[in-house]
Amino acid sequence: MRIQRRLLLALSLSLALAATFVLTPRPTQALGRCGNEWFYYSDASHTTQVGYEVYECNCAHAFSGTRTPYSVIHSLGC
Repeated sequence: MRIQRRLLLALSLSLALAATFVLTPRPTQALGRCGNEWFYYSDASHTTQVGYEVYECNCAHAFSGTRTPYSVIHSLGC
């Protein structure tokens, strides 16, 4: 009976791990942001940059500063 219990526990842990990989959403590819970078500015004159954000071609994400409605988007050319 002890072996059956361990087997059942191992099976349930394996199923939980598999479900985690299947149900985990893919990073940002669905958002259409990969391969772009944003420069955020304090106002519409675009003179003072206050933030930066990039989604690399492989969808790796980096951000610093502040997001504002005043931005310029550049394609990375992926």
